Amino acid sequence: MSFLTMSATGGTMRRLQRFEACSRCRSFSVNMSEVDKFSAMSKIWWDPKKNPLIKMNPTRIARIRQVVQNHILSKRNDGLSDFPGKMFNGLKALDVGCGGGLLSESLARLGADVTAVDPSAEIVRMAMQHSQRDEQIAHKINYRGGSSVEQLASEILDQHGKASNSDLFDIVCVLEVIEHSSDPASLLSGASSLLKRPTDTCPGGILFVSTINKTAKSFAFAILGAEYITGMLPIGTHSWNQFFSPNDVRNLVRDQGLSEIDVCGMVLRPGFQLDFKLDENDTDVNWIAAYARK
Repeated sequence: MSFLTMSATGGTMRRLQRFEACSRCRSFSVNMSEVDKFSAMSKIWWDPKKNPLIKMNPTRIARIRQVVQNHILSKRNDGLSDFPGKMFNGLKALDVGCGGGLLSESLARLGADVTAVDPSAEIVRMAMQHSQRDEQIAHKINYRGGSSVEQLASEILDQHGKASNSDLFDIVCVLEVIEHSSDPASLLSGASSLLKRPTDTCPGGILFVSTINKTAKSFAFAILGAEYITGMLPIGTHSWNQFFSPNDVRNLVRDQGLSEIDVCGMVLRPGFQLDFKLDENDTDVNWIAAYARK
């Protein structure tokens, strides 16, 4: 159920609108109760007091930059990455489950041309409005609300699951999404299918996945701490049974012909502020990994 309080008539109308917006993707990995949940958070998405992802995002981006530098940019010789602060110039990025556009905007600021999909048309409308505040990135993001990654794949790939590399992506991000999916295998299959293939002139695309590990520590931090004690997240935002270990995701993407090329934890620094740092030795709670075809 949505967290929004609304009349029976208003609620019915909103559900009909959501059904129309998501009719193309209901049979895939989209969990409609999760769509309701995050649609209700659209107005507070960019409030740092109510969305801890705002504090985590610089850490996620830092690792993405490192991996892309090592596995893609180091092999380029076109000079497009030489512009200060625009190391992703000339790269195409896909943000799956983009929400309010936090990651999409960061990728665009680094120079990437971003496609952003989310099954919630409501939260994507808010994301579009927010990105319009910065004319340097507004034209760099193609938002697609009411759409799943499987729907996007069906539009880009032919009947044999093939497409030209020019239509595929250098970077595909599925960050803090799979734990909210009704079919994580389908979600990762769709995301993986949109990666550029390795060629003599292209190193191939990289899939980034971040989520929460299924440990006692993650239950204490991500559910008891974040939802019940501090109230940083609404109660019910996460379900421990839907968390994934790095090995769980490694096995899922292996079926798509991908291998893990990097995994790293994102941990809170000591203190009372939400301040994250990368830690390769601690994936007990939040972690981010990268996968590619070899």
